[in-house]
Amino acid sequence: MLSNEAEVHSQQRFHYMGHRGEVRVDQAHRGYELATDDAGYASANPLYMRYTPDPQGYFAAQRTYGYLSIEAFVDACSRINRGEAATADFDGVLPTLAATLWTTAILEAGRASLDAGGVPVPVADVA
Repeated sequence: MLSNEAEVHSQQRFHYMGHRGEVRVDQAHRGYELATDDAGYASANPLYMRYTPDPQGYFAAQRTYGYLSIEAFVDACSRINRGEAATADFDGVLPTLAATLWTTAILEAGRASLDAGGVPVPVADVA
């Protein structure tokens, strides 16, 4: 029996177990974990958010896509609040409701199909 309490719609994972180490990729949580006999454990995804300082000891996450995504969202909110832009101005630029309607409809139809034992569920016309 499937549970409706899953935290993500799909488990996007990859696991490789090698002779001297392993790699786990969890795309749903934007995580990469590495463990080797030589280097030990590391949770590394420097492109999403860098939590470690640069070689000089300074904050180094400014150009990672996690940081840039948060920055773009805050900038958009500020422009909207100042009356310089409307939410529709960010369709196709940020993941707005309009930009994600079809993806949400597809995921919802998939979830409903799983809940109903795999029966086909039409994707609602959300356009």
